[in-house]
Amino acid sequence: MKEYCYSCDADVEFRIEESLITTEIKDMVFSYLAKIAYCNDCGEEIYISELSDDNVSAANNEYRKLKGLIQVSEIENILTKYNIGQKPLASLLGWGETTIIRYIKGLTPTKEYSQTLKKLMNPQYMFELYLNNKESLTDVSQRKLYTRLMALLDQGQTSLRENKLINISEYFLNKLDPEAGESITPLKLQKLVYYAQAWSLAFNISFIQEDFQAWVHGPVIPSLYVHFREYGSANLPKVYSFDASVFEQEELDILDLVWSIYGKYDAKYLERLTHAERPWVNARQGLDQKERCNNIISKQEIQDYYSGLREIHGISGEYSLNKYVSNINV
Repeated sequence: MKEYCYSCDADVEFRIEESLITTEIKDMVFSYLAKIAYCNDCGEEIYISELSDDNVSAANNEYRKLKGLIQVSEIENILTKYNIGQKPLASLLGWGETTIIRYIKGLTPTKEYSQTLKKLMNPQYMFELYLNNKESLTDVSQRKLYTRLMALLDQGQTSLRENKLINISEYFLNKLDPEAGESITPLKLQKLVYYAQAWSLAFNISFIQEDFQAWVHGPVIPSLYVHFREYGSANLPKVYSFDASVFEQEELDILDLVWSIYGKYDAKYLERLTHAERPWVNARQGLDQKERCNNIISKQEIQDYYSGLREIHGISGEYSLNKYVSNINV
């Protein structure tokens, strides 16, 4: 294989050597390992377009690495992982349809866009994005992405079963008395878990690590939503066997308190109740009532708000909390 040598004015044999090259991109000076071709006859450097393109790519990759920006290979992995095309992904993100195409071809993304793309490596984040923006996709793209997401999320359910979210859910489902007309839908379960977090934080106990998001129908933990998604709006089945020893006594006290006070209400009432309280409202500031979002309801805001209620209304247990909740009009 030969290439043209300007010095020899002929097609010559050549060798390729690696060399540390210093360059500058966007006012940043750095070095990277480039591949240089040299003529075997005169020893001068030979220009080979393919090598030049590879070196430009290597320089851009090193620049992205130093800046903490997403690599082209990582974007390609996202496309493969979710079985989604470049234009559909851009549409899902609300970007121009050629944005991903340009990034794949080597255009360096801004830090903000890079961070957004990196978040997509988490299937849970991608699922939330899908729920919020799926209308931007064609029916075919929706089905392909949903199928892939369900497969990826199902792989992660083992770890979910091992944490306290499922234990808490099973606690409430164990309390059910279907013969007395009691029921819990996935929506109601989310609200019961939310109030378990709220009042545990108010009493300076923390045993729910996950963050709630301010969805349209109230606070939601997305992983819990995914776990019970197959039930839709139907009632969840009663859990007949439950081991309470997975909880500390103070955690059980909170769960007992929440079930006694909030368990008698239906899902829609609990939804309205959360809509009337500051943590959910503040997390959705500037949004329309039906606008989807994945804004986090911070644990600090939850703790501050419910600790304030505890102090103002003298809430210390079941009697005082029931008195407070029963006097709310929503």
